Amino acid sequence: MPFSAVRGQERAAFILGRFLRKGRIPAAMVFHGPEGVGKTLMAVEFAKALLCRERPMGPQGGCGSCQDCVNADKRIHPDLKLVDARYQASLREEDPSKQKTLRVDTLRHLRKDMELGSMMGAWKVAVIASAHTMEASGANALLKIIEEPPPKTLWILVTSRREHLPATVRSRAFQVPFAPLTAQIVRDVLADRGVEDRRAAALAELCDGSASRALELWEADLPAPALDPFAAPESLPRELTQARSKTELSLYCLEQSVLLRLRRGEIRFDRAAPVLRALGALRRQLQANADPGTILTLAHLQTEGLP
Repeated sequence: MPFSAVRGQERAAFILGRFLRKGRIPAAMVFHGPEGVGKTLMAVEFAKALLCRERPMGPQGGCGSCQDCVNADKRIHPDLKLVDARYQASLREEDPSKQKTLRVDTLRHLRKDMELGSMMGAWKVAVIASAHTMEASGANALLKIIEEPPPKTLWILVTSRREHLPATVRSRAFQVPFAPLTAQIVRDVLADRGVEDRRAAALAELCDGSASRALELWEADLPAPALDPFAAPESLPRELTQARSKTELSLYCLEQSVLLRLRRGEIRFDRAAPVLRALGALRRQLQANADPGTILTLAHLQTEGLP
């Protein structure tokens, strides 16, 4: 599909199209912006523009129908490496949920693969998701190949926390900014998944411009805040990891709800600020292995006193 199909990212599409029109592609790029706004999707589309044989270097993207484009969409193209938790887990023979950082051995393996060059005779592209999680030693391994890249190789680092990337890596990569999505675009994305209009509108207001977060909230099927805060933990799954995940989403919803009411002028800042600080403290306690049910109860108690 063309770059324009990545909704709400016209500026990024223009920048990438200009590179293709000029025929000069940098060795490395950083796609940065909020979570869930299309960065990885755009990275794959840009890779397709380089790999496509029917419309090579097309400024609007690949043709979308040739074998190269189809294989790229299926993540099975030999010259496109999508490095994420599943990729690293397959190398280490571990569960994807255990992949908290991007390990140096993963990047060294990838570097050797990239140095072999294209198998199909065009470009070779590595898309590194959550690049800000790479270990310092991994960043050094990556830096070596970015400084002296093999011909027709491209590294795309995708991140929602650009400031956590080493300055040495940032300075050697072209920066492509991505914007938060409008509420209408998020509603459209949810509508495409079959979410009814009223729920889509509510989720779009809570997700802070992130389509993936809106979908995550919808799939979690979180109930409205309970009138009785002590009943809230009863909605949590019994399995601890799932309970933590659902509590994390509930905290996010409560925070966004307070912020939304603050922006609308429904509550004063001096009332909202202590609640937001308390919710932030509860999030940190949850991350430090506090009981999810207790955290959820305390979170609802913090917010129930707001007008």
